[in-house]
Amino acid sequence: DQHLEKINDYENITNDTLLVDVCIGAKFEAESLKTYRAQYQDKYPGSTFTMCTML
Repeated sequence: DQHLEKINDYENITNDTLLVDVCIGAKFEAESLKTYRAQYQDKYPGSTFTMCTML
């Protein structure tokens, strides 16, 4: 599951499982940025702003 707010098995969460969930969530978010980057570069070609500014 990519959304940490959907965790419902709180009794079985350990540091290891939480770390895995965070890493999976980060991977999902990073993959979604690929689309935003292309859209931003199409709209503002040659921009020197960073990915954080794009979002």
